[in-house]
Amino acid sequence: MKIRIAWISLFSLAGILFTLTLNTTHLERLSVWFMLGNEKVKGYWVYAEKIDGEYKGIGAKNEGDFCVDDAARVILFYSEAYEITKNEKYLTLAMDAAKFVIKMQASDGNFYNFAYLDGTINKYGPTSAKKTSSWWTLRAFWGLSKLAQFTKDENIIKAVQKAYNALKKSPPKSGDKLALYILGLSSYNKIQNVEDDIKFFSDELLKFQVTNGCFQGFFSTEKEHFRWHGWGNRYAEALVEAYKITMDPKYLEAAKKSLEIQIPILLGTGLIYSIENHLKLFPELSYSLDCTVTPAVKIYRLTGEEEFAYLASLGASWLFGGNRLGVPMMGPNGEGYDGLEYMHVNQNAGAESTVSALRVVLHSLTLPEKFIKLIESPTIVSRNGITVIEAEGMDPGISPVELVLGNYGGGAAFKFEEGTRLKKELSVPSGTYRLLVSGNFSPTSIIVISNDSKLRSSLTGQGLFDIGSLDVDKNIRVVLSGKGILDQIIMIPNIVGVSFKEGDRTKSIVYDFKSSALKLLNYQVFEKQKQRKEEVVQIKTVNMDNFILLDIKPLFNNDGFGTPSSPGNFDNLGGIVGAYLPAQEMSEGIVKINDIPFILHVSGLDNVRCVGQKIILPETLKVKNAYLLAASNHGDYEIRVSFEDKAILEKITDWCKPDKTISFDYRFTASGEKQFIKCGIDLYVFHVDSNVKEIKLPEEVNVHIFAITLEVDTR
Repeated sequence: MKIRIAWISLFSLAGILFTLTLNTTHLERLSVWFMLGNEKVKGYWVYAEKIDGEYKGIGAKNEGDFCVDDAARVILFYSEAYEITKNEKYLTLAMDAAKFVIKMQASDGNFYNFAYLDGTINKYGPTSAKKTSSWWTLRAFWGLSKLAQFTKDENIIKAVQKAYNALKKSPPKSGDKLALYILGLSSYNKIQNVEDDIKFFSDELLKFQVTNGCFQGFFSTEKEHFRWHGWGNRYAEALVEAYKITMDPKYLEAAKKSLEIQIPILLGTGLIYSIENHLKLFPELSYSLDCTVTPAVKIYRLTGEEEFAYLASLGASWLFGGNRLGVPMMGPNGEGYDGLEYMHVNQNAGAESTVSALRVVLHSLTLPEKFIKLIESPTIVSRNGITVIEAEGMDPGISPVELVLGNYGGGAAFKFEEGTRLKKELSVPSGTYRLLVSGNFSPTSIIVISNDSKLRSSLTGQGLFDIGSLDVDKNIRVVLSGKGILDQIIMIPNIVGVSFKEGDRTKSIVYDFKSSALKLLNYQVFEKQKQRKEEVVQIKTVNMDNFILLDIKPLFNNDGFGTPSSPGNFDNLGGIVGAYLPAQEMSEGIVKINDIPFILHVSGLDNVRCVGQKIILPETLKVKNAYLLAASNHGDYEIRVSFEDKAILEKITDWCKPDKTISFDYRFTASGEKQFIKCGIDLYVFHVDSNVKEIKLPEEVNVHIFAITLEVDTR
């Protein structure tokens, strides 16, 4: 996967309206013609970073500037666009992209992946060297095979045949690569009859489908051990294409069953990144979206079953605000943003993310108009999906637990001993849930309790364990007898999916685990989540000359400062551990910054993440200026602070941008190591010039305020 990070404010995306169109402007801005050997070829920058409102194409450090992986996706997309629209420009663009891919083919038919702008091919890197059944060879085979259906170009035909011969000698073994191979074979079948190959490998692929348990219908990359990742989830599309050639109904039924379960889970939960020893929710990727939406569209076009059109359109609406955060994931020039995190959007837009988003749009445009409207203007009323409880976020009381860091669901877990008791208050709907536990256990007995419902199980080994069903209401308690590491408790409700508006009517599409059925219902199934109550706090003040220092400690909900022995977490809202500022480098108490006095805290909770809190002053003050010490995580944010009825806009910059008012030479990472990049806090001045009794903070959770001081007019 190739993801780089740049973040944007969710607030800045509000109110954007979309029309479903195939806009390839950004994709083509990523393209560059360059000399590779003795031929001019066209590559696509791997990454596109947004800097001061403009995108700049850049390569992958130590790998290359352009790759076959992305160019093959471009070939496939433009070939399909030509097939669907009959517009010759798309065929020309596919042919252009093919020049680079063909030039990257080795004599044995496999492909190198990365090349640099200066024409150097990376022949030895682990993500570039020619390997048997590599991801990039499989994608090149699929893309070129699709293009070969529409051209008699000898170079393309020859390259496809060489790739086929190379893959036939050593076909892929894992389920995810096998699915990609079947997709290539299904396109290649138009050039040479390989139906027997398609049948053989499709039968083999069916052996990777899970037949029981919580993830029945999903496919695993391995037969012996369940491992699933959203970005390699091409199984359903492979089986749909196999069905179209062989007309064997078992392939279509397996694909339908897979999507009937997967898409409602993903609609209710978000585009899960991966499931193996733990469940990783983020980042959510357009690449994953393509893997489910495109085959759902194809099934609808084959069968006319409207349930699949609803699954496809509600899935595709993720790009246009139908996601957890209600924000667009495509830009005005067809940019496919690089990822949706817990509370952030990564607005970088590399080739992989962009072409994946465009492929979703391309196939969605073949749906009837009423479904296109659902994509363009989604109104998700409520959703119900998987809840992941990170063990380190539970209350251990005085239990013998130790926080350990590493490759865990939230980056941390609890190491526990005999007699450990944990508890957690919940905000999920009451009901019956299937519980899974992840971790590494010596023989351990686990009891999970919620009110009068109790569940017992025995755990041994490492992985994800299904421990049964529990009636859950408001909280859970966990009792552990034994030793080990507890990572996550995963709760899967009996019914998953979304309720949504279609015109004036509210409908729901759900998967019911109890009846093992996909259901399209003409009413709202899930309750809308209750809105958070506004937090109103009356604070104390300290007078210093013409300054009023606000003691905002009662509002604090975040620890931005810390030490390795008492770590903070400035930037990871979705987890317990994160990076933080060095507490030992900052004074506590009344501190003057640029001659402005502030009340600063650096031990314990020391700042407020802003969610619209309201501050009530002891008395009405005639305020001249307000001074805030603030910073943001994951990008810059335009905010609005209200002083009585006067709203003032300001841009709060990322804590690790240069030239901070309070600057530190390093920060601590989640593991407690010093990372020598300059981070800090800025002083912001708000010109108020009005009477103030109340101050309303912005509704931007990624903005942190450490201190507020008011300058009053003493005249």
